[in-house]
Amino acid sequence: MKYSSFPLSSLLCFLSLLNLLACSHHTGNLSTLKPRIEKFHQAIRWKDFSTASKLLHPTKQTLFLNARFQANDINDLSITDYELEEAEVSTDGKTAVCTSRLSWFRLPHATEQSALVKSHFVWENKNWYLEYQENGPFQELTAP
Repeated sequence: MKYSSFPLSSLLCFLSLLNLLACSHHTGNLSTLKPRIEKFHQAIRWKDFSTASKLLHPTKQTLFLNARFQANDINDLSITDYELEEAEVSTDGKTAVCTSRLSWFRLPHATEQSALVKSHFVWENKNWYLEYQENGPFQELTAP
C-alpha cells in the first residue's frame, strides 16, 4: 500500500495557520490599535472623559478623571481638531507609539494651541491602553 504525503503536509499547514491565529490574540497590531486611538480622540473631542479614561492604563484612569475635574475641563477645555498622522507597533506587539496632531484651547485663554502629540500604548489583557503622552493638554499623562 502506497501512502501519499499530501494529506500530512496539508494537516501541518492547517495546524500552522491555527497556531498563527491563536498567537495573534496574544499581541497587538495596527488593526486593533487604530480604533483605540480614534476612540480616545473622539472621546476627548466631545468631552466624554469617562470613556477616554477607560482607554488609559488602569493606573492612570483615576488620575486623569481627577485632573479633568480639578481643571474644570468639561467647561474650559475644547479639543478643536485631531488627526492621527502615524502609528507604529513594536515588533513584539506589546508597545506602540501613535503620533497625532492635536489642537485645543483652555479657557480663559482663547488662543488655540497645536502640537504633535506622541501617545505611548501598551498591550495588556488583549487591549491597547494609553500609558503616557508627550505634549498635549493632559499634563498628568506625561512620561512616567
